[in-house]
Amino acid sequence: MNDNVIIEKDLFALGSDRVADFIAHVYCDGGTCELVFNEKPFAIHAGDCAIFTITKLVYDVKPSDDFDVTVIYVRNTFLAQSAPDSNYSVKGVMLLFQNPIIWLDKAHQCVCKQDFQLVEYRYHDTGHHFYNEALSSALRTLFLDYFDFQSRIDGGEHNFSTAKAELVNRFMAMLQDGAYKTHRDLAYYADKLCVSSKHLSDVMKQVSGLSATYWISRFTIIDIQRCLKDPSLTLTQIADEFNFSSLAHFSRYVFTHLGKYPSQYRER
Repeated sequence: MNDNVIIEKDLFALGSDRVADFIAHVYCDGGTCELVFNEKPFAIHAGDCAIFTITKLVYDVKPSDDFDVTVIYVRNTFLAQSAPDSNYSVKGVMLLFQNPIIWLDKAHQCVCKQDFQLVEYRYHDTGHHFYNEALSSALRTLFLDYFDFQSRIDGGEHNFSTAKAELVNRFMAMLQDGAYKTHRDLAYYADKLCVSSKHLSDVMKQVSGLSATYWISRFTIIDIQRCLKDPSLTLTQIADEFNFSSLAHFSRYVFTHLGKYPSQYRER
């Protein structure tokens, strides 16, 4: 087996540390499942596919009794090797961060289901002399079809340069690696990426529709919310983890973004 790929028949691993370094590709063949992603409620229905690019943002998974699903987890580093060279994938990540569910018509449901079946077959065909290459090829087809599904939904408007795509990828990688825990100043990211703050924000706005500052704050507050839900962590510990100069500064930041102070958020 390839330890860069995991295939499961439920969604309960989402949100766990076990798949934190993986991207989850989901196809629902029956039933429904409610869950929360990026602090927003979503429901997966029969015939839907989904991609969770940041699995740690998923929680409160509630499947129906007849929920029938296949999940293909692909480690980020392996995905980068297998994915097609397309700038669309950059915009796709932005769109999926806001809504991971992709509705499919009947024809594309068949395409997606066949893609999943081919990946499963290649995953289990460990006797193949070119096992990793065959598995990568099957995954590449799946990724291309996912890009096609998304492109049909948003009209395929993704005309931006390779340089801009690379900048977005590097910026988002910094955030996914947790740079926001110690740095929430846009100038820090711009300096590390060797661009001006205005250029970074303009590119993020063009690609995602939202500024670079929004993404820094969004990653920060989502992680803070996760910590606030953990009763084993004190407010002081959380403030220290996110490098706030004082508990008062931390409290003001949370109030600004959530409309409640940390202690009030925990009381809800």
